[in-house]
This record gives sequence, structure tokens and C-alpha cells, in this order.
Amino acid sequence: MLQAVAAAALIALGVVGGVALRPPVESSSEYAALGAELAAATSESSRQADTIAGYVRQESAMKAREAAAAAKENGFAQREQEAAKREQDVTKKEADLTAREKAFEERQTKVAQSQITDGLHVVGKDVQPGVYSTTGGSGRNPLGCYYAWMSGTGSDAEIVDNNIVKGPATVTLRDGEVFESSSCAPWTKQG
Repeated sequence: MLQAVAAAALIALGVVGGVALRPPVESSSEYAALGAELAAATSESSRQADTIAGYVRQESAMKAREAAAAAKENGFAQREQEAAKREQDVTKKEADLTAREKAFEERQTKVAQSQITDGLHVVGKDVQPGVYSTTGGSGRNPLGCYYAWMSGTGSDAEIVDNNIVKGPATVTLRDGEVFESSSCAPWTKQG
């Protein structure tokens, strides 16, 4: 047993002596290589962290631009809807205006057909037979409104009957008669 204790003591003494004689780990070339490798890995890790941070900032900026673009797109869509509604309103108003213009033209045509202006007119051809009234002279002739029934339309036509009035006048025109009006306000058919 003594031998075993002595062997153990010798082993312990050898280990302690070996450790004491061994140079410190920090001074070894392996330690220096591992330190350089660690510094390079730390530097690379820092560089990659900066790169990732840059990507995160870019992604954030892209998301902000996408949100702004989506807001603009929404605004455009709203404006398109408003423009479409305005276009519908304009189309409706145009249709209403066209209908009113047509009704006005029909009334105007009806009024024109029921009025006689200055000139020579054949009743039944140029104007309708009936009773017509005027308010008097048009102001172009100081004597007033002149009107006459003629025997025809040619230059050799004779006056059958005529009159000059300064105020209102009413005439009855029969089919086939030739009626002339000069310096008169329009004659309007009555009824």
C-alpha cells in the first residue's frame, strides 16, 4: 500500500511540476490564433448586424412608401368614383337639356307656324288660314303698320284691300288669298 501511495504522490508531483513548468496559455501561438479568429468573427458578426439593421430600415421605408402609395391609390379610386358620378350627372343634365331644347324648338316651330311676319304670303301655302292679330307698327315706318290683300304675287298684282294702323289690328285670312304685311309687328294666329 505504501507503494501505491508513493506512486500516487509521484504522479501528483509530476502533474504539479508539469503544470508549473508549462508556459501560460495566453502566450501560445494557438491562443493567439484563436484570439485573432475570435476578433475576426466578432468583426464579421458586427458587420452582418449592421447590414441586417440596414435591411430592416430599408424594409421599414419600403412599407412606409407602400402605405403612402396605397393611400394615393385609394384617393385616385375615390376621385374616379366622384368623376364617374359627375359624368353621370352631366349626362343626365345633357339629356334633360336636349329634351328641353327639343320641346322649345317644337314650341318655336308652332309659334312660327302661327305667326306672320312682313312680306307677301299665300294663305294655305305660306301661312294657315284663320284670324290673326298684331300689336301695331314695328317702328320701322313712322306711319305705322301697312297691310293689304293682293290679287296675286306678281309685280302686276293689284291691291284688293289695304289699311295702315298705328295700334292693334285683327284680320281674317281665307285659303287662297294673298296677304302682304309691311312694318308690322308679327301677326299671331288667334285660336
